[in-house]
Amino acid sequence: GWGNFGAFGAEFALPIIALATAFLGGGASNWRLTIALTGIITAIYGVIYFNTVQDTPTGKVYKRPKKSGALEVTSRKSFYAMLVSNFGLIFALGLLAWRLAQPKIHFLSPSQMYLVWGLLGLLFAYQSYQAWQVNKELLSGRKTYTPAERYHFGQVGLLEFAYVVSFGSELAAVSMLPAFFEKTFGLSHVMAAMIAATYPFLNLVSRPSGGLISDKFNSRKWTLTTITVGIGVSYLLATRINSSWSIPLAIAVTMFSAYFAQAGCGATYGIVPLIKKEATGQISGNVGAYGNFGGVVYLTVFSLSNSAQTLFSTMGITALVCASLCAFFLKEPKGSFADEYEVAGAEKALPQRDSVLAED
Repeated sequence: GWGNFGAFGAEFALPIIALATAFLGGGASNWRLTIALTGIITAIYGVIYFNTVQDTPTGKVYKRPKKSGALEVTSRKSFYAMLVSNFGLIFALGLLAWRLAQPKIHFLSPSQMYLVWGLLGLLFAYQSYQAWQVNKELLSGRKTYTPAERYHFGQVGLLEFAYVVSFGSELAAVSMLPAFFEKTFGLSHVMAAMIAATYPFLNLVSRPSGGLISDKFNSRKWTLTTITVGIGVSYLLATRINSSWSIPLAIAVTMFSAYFAQAGCGATYGIVPLIKKEATGQISGNVGAYGNFGGVVYLTVFSLSNSAQTLFSTMGITALVCASLCAFFLKEPKGSFADEYEVAGAEKALPQRDSVLAED
């Protein structure tokens, strides 16, 4: 919540700082200085963070994955699902390169775009090889996992989709709302940015509330499903915003959709650590990356359609599709409300030879 609350601070403060330094010459020098300040502040905090934090709370042991280089899966189906998941992230980067090569932006030439695509293809091949290295004993049939050790990568995929429609839609909305309010209601740059900042402003409360509800509702699956329905309905409601609306009503609908999108982030991460505790960091990274995937895809839809209504409709419909998939296929994590969540197999030493139980 605090992380995304920073987006509110940036949207609110950066235009003001840029205007206050408008006396600087060189056209865009004031904006460049303003953006540079965010980098300077971040670098300073990085030094503070490095020197003041530790990996785990006092008395807790940091449990590293048994293998590094790629995520360890527990079935062949999960291995191929993981490759598809990895390809999705590569696809998002390729899509971004394609956008940067479009005539309106022309940041990349066609040859540079193809070069980027080639490098991304090599990256995907390397990732796939690393995944095979980590999981080759499973794929060859020499290693299997006990029921307590297994997890289904499909559950990770559902959480990735949930983060697409929650955090991904939030990224898209934060990026386009200033221009949307400026164009729809004829506001100034600064006023439109300050009003649009009401969207990320709620993060301080709404994102933690998603996790809190997940803790208290007694079903993490249905918490996420219900909130995701709210995301879909609120974005479809936002498609109705036009110049005939009063600005307070438009802001209210914006904050309504903001709450559900941000609470969805918290509800998603209420489940992430419970999929496979030893691999929490890797799973968390995969799910988090798909938030950025969603932002890229949604903003590509927006740039191609040049219509806020199309964007809101797309985000609303995909959220409802995600909610349906969660309702039918997402499983309630085992022991998710236990006082202590134990790592699978932690109570006894692992056998010297692999189990003879297979998942497939």
